[in-house]
Amino acid sequence: MVAQLATYVTDAYPGWGHGPGGGGPGWWLIFPILFWALVLSVVGYLIYRRSPKQQARSVAERTLAERYARGEISEEELRQRREVLRTN
Repeated sequence: MVAQLATYVTDAYPGWGHGPGGGGPGWWLIFPILFWALVLSVVGYLIYRRSPKQQARSVAERTLAERYARGEISEEELRQRREVLRTN
């Protein structure tokens, strides 16, 4: 155990070059990058969903659905207006 510890302490880059792959840090380096990419993607998505434009579109679609449910507009009119909202 002492010999292992001494080798670890005196090694210039512990963890590099020891293992089946040879040199380099190996696959463990990819996981922190993927983790932060995922975190930043989720944060970006949440910011997008809370944007005023996105919220206004959501409210407008909800209003259309309510009008359709009350029978004020036809199914064809609902589809046309929803398409207009989603393209603009």
